[in-house]
Order: sequence, then C-alpha cells, then structure tokens
Amino acid sequence: MPATERLPRDFYLVTAANFVFFLNFASFFLLPVHLHELGVSERTIGYVMGTAGFAGIVVLPFLGVLLDRVDRRRFVIAGGIVMALVSFAYLLVPGASPVLYLLRVIQGVAFTSAFVTASTLAAELAPLAMRGRALGLFGISTLLTHALAPALGEVIAHRFGFDMLFAFAGSLGFGSVALSLAVRAPASAGRTAVVPAGRRSIRREPVLWLAAATMSACGMGFGTVLTFVPTFVHTAGIERVAPFFLSYSLAAIVVRLAFGGLSDRIGRRPVLFPAMAVLAFAILALASVGSVAELIAVGLCFGAGQGMVYPTANALMVDLSHAGNLGRVQTLFAGSFSIGVAISAFVFGGIIERFGYGVAFTAASGCVGVGMILLWLAPSRDVAEVEDMLAKAEGAEG
Repeated sequence: MPATERLPRDFYLVTAANFVFFLNFASFFLLPVHLHELGVSERTIGYVMGTAGFAGIVVLPFLGVLLDRVDRRRFVIAGGIVMALVSFAYLLVPGASPVLYLLRVIQGVAFTSAFVTASTLAAELAPLAMRGRALGLFGISTLLTHALAPALGEVIAHRFGFDMLFAFAGSLGFGSVALSLAVRAPASAGRTAVVPAGRRSIRREPVLWLAAATMSACGMGFGTVLTFVPTFVHTAGIERVAPFFLSYSLAAIVVRLAFGGLSDRIGRRPVLFPAMAVLAFAILALASVGSVAELIAVGLCFGAGQGMVYPTANALMVDLSHAGNLGRVQTLFAGSFSIGVAISAFVFGGIIERFGYGVAFTAASGCVGVGMILLWLAPSRDVAEVEDMLAKAEGAEG
C-alpha cells in the first residue's frame, strides 16, 4: 500500500452520519425493556422486534438493484428522515398497541435502506488495499452506538421515561440527515448500467452464497443476544444491561483498531474461523451469567468475536464483487445477516418461554457453529479466480 494512500473525506462523513443514525437505531435496543414493563410476553417481544428485520428483508431485493442504478446518498437521507419521524410517532402509541408492529415495519424498511446504502458507500470509498481496515473503522461507528445508546438510554428512561427517550432518538435521526447532506457520492455510485450483465450477476458464484449462509447463522446467534439480553439480565437479578453493551462494544472497538487490517495481510478465512469460535463460546457462556462481573466478562468475549466476524466477512464478500454488482453484494451480505437476526427474534422468544434462557443461548451458540461448518465447506477462491470465471461467463454470453 502506498505510504500516501489514505481514506477520503467523504468516507469519514459517511461514517459520522452512520454513527448518529445508529444512535437513533440502538436506542431501540431498550424497547424490549419497555414492553416487558408493560407486561408483554417474551414471545410477543420477539415478534415485535423481529417484525422490523423481516420488513427490511422484503425490500432488500429491490434495494440491491436500485443501489447500482441511482444516487445512493438519497437512501441514506430518506432513511434518516423516516427513522426520525417514526421515533416521534412512538410518543403517540397508547401502551402495548398493535400499532407497534406498523412502526417496527416502517423502521425496518428505513433502517435497511439507509444502513445498506451507507455501508455500500463506505466500501466504494475505501481504497482496495485498505478495505478490511476501512470497513472495520466504519463498523466502529456502529459499535460505539451499541455502547452509548443503551447506556444513555437507560439513564433517560429511568429519569424521564421512555417518551423522552423516543424524542431523543428522533432528534438523532434528523442529525444523521444533516451529515448525510454533506456527503459527495463517488462518481461511479449508481452509474453501473454500462457494466456487462455477467459482471452484475452474483448467481454464478457459490462462494458468495455460502458466505451469505454463514452470515445468516451468525446473525441468529447475534440477534438472540441483542434481542433478549435486555430482559435476561433482569431475570438473572442484574439491575441494568448497560455493562454488557459497554463491554461488548469496547472489546469490538479494540480488536478492530488493533487487528482491523489483519485479514488484509493473512487472508479473510484465517481470521474468520477463530473469531466465530470466540463468538460461539461467548453466547454459550451467557447461559451461566449470574453477576455483573460475569456479564462484563461475557460481553468482552462477545465483542471480541463479533468485532472481527462482521467486517471480515463483509470484506470477504466485497472481494468477490465488481463495480457492477457491489450494491447487490452488499445487499446480499446485509440481508443474510438480517435474516438470521429476524429469525432469532421470532424463534428464540418461544424457546425462552418454554425452556428458558439457558437452552436458547445454547442453541444460538450452535447456530454460529453451523456457520463455521458452512464457511469450511465454501471453496477457497481468491479475487483473481472469480474475475477469470466471470470473464469466461461473459465471453460465453457474448
């Protein structure tokens, strides 16, 4: 990598906009606590939280096509506006109303549109030789919010109530819009119609689909933790969930800063396997947590694993993309992870009600283990091989 190569200004602007946007999004990690206080069951909490994930999944196929054809910045701006308005709309909902499902659907569509677009812009703005590190840094903008939003949100909710938290989240949504307006989209963004059809397709590359299946498995483990840890800590006799989110986020940030470029040097898979093993162990260990100290220890382990898994898997899939299908590949990556998160919310709420948190966290850990098997089954193929394969396919079509 040339000594003068550096990340451009607009990469940092997109990252900053993503940070403020995720402060809005992560404030709703506490929504299960609010619902629990209203007497809502674990199963129903899972349904409410999972509705957003499935709504986002529905729009992903359309989003993937549009991202490769239109100005991507529009999606980031629109997503921020909608997330802000929906946050304020929670102030009008009377208790545990079915209207919550509608608001979660709108949030799911807005969140997916804005986040996938922002991550696509970040990947496009990052120099190739710095891709792994750049995506790790972009991910830090997300992880910081996982620590800050629940911690600050708990304080706001305890002192002023959840209505004040929803209003605070709404103002953050508008803040992300202001930053997004300053971003200058790359010249190539949304202008890939001239790329041959074979270069836009991702159907011929089985490595991408196995990697996507791996991310779905990881998403199930990750989603189970994020959805149900807020209620689990109260049943375990722990007053607040903030220590978990703080330790998880701190560990994830540290490993990305220290080892963010490791996969650029030694390869994606040698980093992914041990990181996934750490993630699976952390989820399994949650089942035995009974104190704040244990919660923090598990949070650190969870953050170390997830902190390396997500950006490394993202870089692996982007490595196999081309100028004409980057939006589709990023949509496939985000969508596969979101599918896992959404499924976990619907499935594991029922498991918790019937068998308890221990069984649920053990099963969620097993999902990550399945992901490791899928990754092992995926043929190891570098970018040059995929380029050659797609070039031959284009020649056959022509």
